[in-house]
Amino acid sequence: MLSYRHAFHAGNHADALKHLTLGLLLQRLNAKDKPYFYLDTHAGAGRYALKQRYAALHQEYAAGVLPLLDCDKLQDLVPEYFAALKAVNSLKPEQSLTADQLNFYPGSPLIAAQTMRRQDRLTLIELHSRDFELLNTLFRSDRRVHCECRDGFAALSALLPPPLKRGLVLMDPSYELKSDYQAAVKAIKQGLSRFNTGIFALWYPVLGRMQDYSRNLTQELSRLRCPLLQVELRVRAQTDVRGMCGSGLLILNYPYTLDQSLEQVMNLIYPRLAGPDGSAKLKVINPQA
Repeated sequence: MLSYRHAFHAGNHADALKHLTLGLLLQRLNAKDKPYFYLDTHAGAGRYALKQRYAALHQEYAAGVLPLLDCDKLQDLVPEYFAALKAVNSLKPEQSLTADQLNFYPGSPLIAAQTMRRQDRLTLIELHSRDFELLNTLFRSDRRVHCECRDGFAALSALLPPPLKRGLVLMDPSYELKSDYQAAVKAIKQGLSRFNTGIFALWYPVLGRMQDYSRNLTQELSRLRCPLLQVELRVRAQTDVRGMCGSGLLILNYPYTLDQSLEQVMNLIYPRLAGPDGSAKLKVINPQA
């Protein structure tokens, strides 16, 4: 259950989609002066070395973040993402980030911490003991951040509602177990019952047909009758065999105009990350009232 290490996949196409979307969500929250709360239920280690050990083994970042570095239009749309990339690689905001300089990749906690303001608060949850140790060390001196080593699904009922009235919950489980799908749905139901104005973003993988439960997950969440937006990128065609061909996010209580910004982002990343048999989806499943 605790064998998964995200470091093997750091900076891949799924990370690019997830973290660009996260940047847009934080961008919307930062547009208002009032403070907000960020909860990351499966935070990971927070920062990943791309050219050493785990990530260097398969170099998945070479088909993920790497082809996006020279896209000026994407940087204009989601400067938060690229600011975090530059910061974790010790570059100044005005400097260009090249492939040679890309030595580290920021996880969602580091992107959030880089983007959020002094008045905002972050709670980061990670169950894997080693990743939690790395995460806790990374944010030890940041007074805005609170880290806990516990089950991420259970954290929603324990930590919501937050003391701040605005907020974002990012759920990024590994789906090592089939039961993670139902656990995610249950956790979101509990979370919405306690924090019905919060934004909930759930990442999911698109696997081979015999193992893929993304459609069931989408149907389950659509029944909550909550504003729901889906974004999905498949870098290659789905087959019957095992393996991840893409990923997506289901965003409940999505901010106004997020779909418009995501459409622009998808138009830029699709030709760079997807093969000739890939596909992309952006769909408002439950519209806002």
